[in-house]
Amino acid sequence: MKPYQHVLVPVDFSQISTSIVARANELAKFYQAKLTLLNVLEDVPLGAVAFGGTGELTMPPAMQQNQINQATEKLRKLEETYGLVDNAALEAVYTAGKPSAAILQFAKENGVDLIVVGNSGRRGVLGFMGSTAEATVKGASCDVMAVRISD
Repeated sequence: MKPYQHVLVPVDFSQISTSIVARANELAKFYQAKLTLLNVLEDVPLGAVAFGGTGELTMPPAMQQNQINQATEKLRKLEETYGLVDNAALEAVYTAGKPSAAILQFAKENGVDLIVVGNSGRRGVLGFMGSTAEATVKGASCDVMAVRISD
């Protein structure tokens, strides 16, 4: 089994996801792997077009870019807080689809061989941190590590 070369951590800036960053950073250092923090910004429709139109109103490109800039700044703060490995990459992407699909696509396109997500250890609906982590685990073509997060 060859060592991991590219570790991906999807983050939403919650306390749980920042704890996962620390664990993923340890793994990246151990394997001397590239570490990527990825924040996926979901384009949530703002409403329907007025007067019987069939389209949905989405966020204007300038607002999308503003959100990407804010997310990138938060990623930089995580980088500083955890003293991430020298070859850490910070990515903020915008998607019109589900965040899990963007995570899986990013992993495939960028040669990720390990995705690190969080698990609270709960059973049932609250078992994983929402459906994004669960969908990532189910759809990934690479290894996925679920880090147990205590309540």
